[in-house]
Amino acid sequence: MRGNKVTMCEILAINSKHVLRANRMLREFFSDSPFHPHGWGLAWYEHDRFALHKEPLTAVDSNFLSCLLDEPIRANRIIAHIRNATRGVMSFENCHPFVGTDMLGDQWVIAHNGTIFNDGLLSGYDQWIAGTTDSEQVVLFLLDLIDTAIQRIGRRLSFDERFVVLSRAMNTLSDFNKLNLAIDDGEYTYVHTNTQSPTLFVRQTASAAFLCTRPLSTGEGWKPVSQCRLVAYREGRMVRMGPSHGHTFDDNLYLRMLAAS
Repeated sequence: MRGNKVTMCEILAINSKHVLRANRMLREFFSDSPFHPHGWGLAWYEHDRFALHKEPLTAVDSNFLSCLLDEPIRANRIIAHIRNATRGVMSFENCHPFVGTDMLGDQWVIAHNGTIFNDGLLSGYDQWIAGTTDSEQVVLFLLDLIDTAIQRIGRRLSFDERFVVLSRAMNTLSDFNKLNLAIDDGEYTYVHTNTQSPTLFVRQTASAAFLCTRPLSTGEGWKPVSQCRLVAYREGRMVRMGPSHGHTFDDNLYLRMLAAS
């Protein structure tokens, strides 16, 4: 732990109306990786697809990441992650973010900070994952829900339809579980947090939303993200907030459950 808080994974998500250069913020984010040493990942949107890079290595020790950050990283949507494993070995397959596709071929980028203790919710998904994390099981669970909704409706889902599917999934997955998520569907960025103390913050500017597990020094005005509900951003602005599900996860309980798992 650091400062009486559980040291776990960290997430950074950027949703902007305009393409911006994110190198400075990314360098600061990845500088915390000695406390989250079990891998790093970075995905950004360019040419209508996500470029994904990750390694099972402490970010500050990665020559590859250093080379990436020596060149301008310009995008309007970015998701980055540094991992402190509670489950699963240190491997490429277990690094976040994960990129999956729905049945129509649309990409979804998902990064998770948390632990699923209520394993029955994801029963069977362990047979289909490439790695060994509950986070990857969450990704497959969410993609299955999206595909089921697509099959039911018979077409690509509208934003409101996607939001409802994801909001209901957060309600289900957050019950007895620590669930901090950043999700990007190629157009919208969705976030969710349900910890008792704030573990996801947002800095809002006129044209961009920056979301991170901890407030960064690159800009002032960081505020906690509204808890226990799905929040969506598009072109740098919050566009929808779901109802509260009330499944707040207790930090002290989390420590006891980790010790027992």
